[in-house]
Amino acid sequence: AGGRFASLTLYPNLGEKKKILMQGDIEMKKYNILIGGIFLFTLFNAWSNDDYYSKIKKDAIAGDAQAQFKIGRMYMIVSGDYEKAFYWLGKAAKQGNAEAQADIGSFYYYGTGVKKNRKKAEEWLVKASRNGEPRAQNDLAILYSESESRDARCDRIWELLSSSAAKGYDMAYLNIGNYYLRGVCVERSMSKAVDWWEKAADKGNGQAEFNLYVSYSNGSGVSMNQHTGYVYLRKSCEHGYKKACDLINE
Repeated sequence: AGGRFASLTLYPNLGEKKKILMQGDIEMKKYNILIGGIFLFTLFNAWSNDDYYSKIKKDAIAGDAQAQFKIGRMYMIVSGDYEKAFYWLGKAAKQGNAEAQADIGSFYYYGTGVKKNRKKAEEWLVKASRNGEPRAQNDLAILYSESESRDARCDRIWELLSSSAAKGYDMAYLNIGNYYLRGVCVERSMSKAVDWWEKAADKGNGQAEFNLYVSYSNGSGVSMNQHTGYVYLRKSCEHGYKKACDLINE
């Protein structure tokens, strides 16, 4: 997870008054990779197809950056071998593959497949961000948010998040909303927070949907609407947000 900020306490009307925390954390997703179902299906098929795997491996050994990236993703997503994933993605990253650079930044940030190293994480996220990779731009903004010099870096943080959001990255939408919620690097505005969470929710972001549930249930930044709030709560759970599922199952 990304840097943690205190959550805002709201009290939706659920019959029995319960303390519900709006999730205002500034986030990056662990190993958050923008892959569609078709691409993921292709990876699994490629892994099980000896001829295809052999060709990709041969091309990767020969120095083909795209093949190195593909085989690195196979190790990361299909087999969960993060050390081999780090090895191959690192080779692709050194050849300028922006997605691989973002992956390597995440590996160093979380210390998976390699020893945790925030300085190296930043170095690789900077490279990927300069190459226009939206996930890296979001994650670099989060890295800066966690530093003691955050306030001095607000302009850069906002620039990175805005660039990532302009490319349609849901976590950037979520985090901009969370900045407005917390009043971090920007004047606090619940209505603007809701606007950005709705953009993230349109892309199936479970935390944004949970925040919209709280907002609509309490009338915070939007007109109170218990039905709409509950719809967002159900969607949040369907999209894997545990706190929403826990609340439904209470």
